[in-house]
Amino acid sequence: MSRPAERYAELLDQIILPFDLTHDFGRKRAYEATIEYARKELIDDPHCNEFLGAAAKRLGFAAVTFDTLESRVKLPKDAWLDVWISDEDDEVALTGTPQGLQYLIDLLTQLRDSGDPEQHIHLDRAILPMTENSANLVLFKEEETWFTGAAGENAQEEFPERDIDPKQIYAIQFIHYPPDDLPISAHKLYRVLNVEVDDGYSSTIKEFGEGRETRYHRFAFVADNGEKFNYSFHLDDPAVNYFTHREILSLAMRPV
Repeated sequence: MSRPAERYAELLDQIILPFDLTHDFGRKRAYEATIEYARKELIDDPHCNEFLGAAAKRLGFAAVTFDTLESRVKLPKDAWLDVWISDEDDEVALTGTPQGLQYLIDLLTQLRDSGDPEQHIHLDRAILPMTENSANLVLFKEEETWFTGAAGENAQEEFPERDIDPKQIYAIQFIHYPPDDLPISAHKLYRVLNVEVDDGYSSTIKEFGEGRETRYHRFAFVADNGEKFNYSFHLDDPAVNYFTHREILSLAMRPV
């Protein structure tokens, strides 16, 4: 075991010690505690996502990852980038100063060398080095199978069906990035007002691979802006946690 791995194993032992790991709810709370610790203490550590991956594997959850690549590359002085998208010719132009282009090269090198498949890079309009008139730029790394579709047949096998009764779902929580068109936050609990079976083809849906269309359900809940939303999620999506009323009451009654 490497030194970082040993260090993270010791950290993990300390963080999860107060939690009861004999049931799913206790493991959920323990994993949330590891995520919060990593967010506060390890966000600039290049091994941050390795720690989160080790915690996820130990506690039985899909790994949460942080966008830490940008923090590993220093933004040089006079670095500027601009992305222009033509409305007529389907043309995209990327323009940068020498320093800006080098910064982009360094970011792409970090992305290329990252062993975390969830890592990607956000460069947002009006946030250095992007100009105020630039389009937003998001950079991803994928294997060849992402383009050819060759691995699609076995993608769902990694995530077994959850043993859960949709009618008993009382609250939902997003541990990965929530859908962009929803005003909701990661790690926050949302009270479910209603659950209905969905066919998996709704216009407002968080897609989860192919197959198992009968495992999609439509949830009604109140978002951060106070409005009621109806949105479809897959019961086996590891990026979404589902809680029963019993689990919520157990959390509320737990002594601090």
